[in-house]
Amino acid sequence: MDDVRIHTGTLVADLVLPGSRSLKDLRAPLRALVQKLRNQEYAVARVGPAELMQRAFLAIVAVSGDAEVVEGRLDEAERILFESPFEVADLRRDVTVETFPSG
Repeated sequence: MDDVRIHTGTLVADLVLPGSRSLKDLRAPLRALVQKLRNQEYAVARVGPAELMQRAFLAIVAVSGDAEVVEGRLDEAERILFESPFEVADLRRDVTVETFPSG
C-alpha cells in the first residue's frame, strides 16, 4: 500500500481597513469576511494583536491529499481576500506535505 500524503496550505494575511476608527468599525466587515471563508470550507483564525483598530491578521488553512487542490484553494482564498473591503498589506503563503506510512 502507498504512503498517505497530507498537503496543508496556509495563508497569513495582514489586512487593513483604513476608514475604521474603532474596534466596532472593524468587527462587522471582519466577521463577514471570516464567515465567507468558512462557508467555502476554509479553517480561519484571527491571529496577532486583537486590539488594533484598523488591522486584523487572519490565518487561513486548506488541507487535501493533492498538492494541486491545495494550491487552487489558496488561490481562491486570496481572491476572496482581495475582493473584500480590506486592503491586503501583507500575504504569506506556505504549503507543506506530511507523509505517513500506511497500514
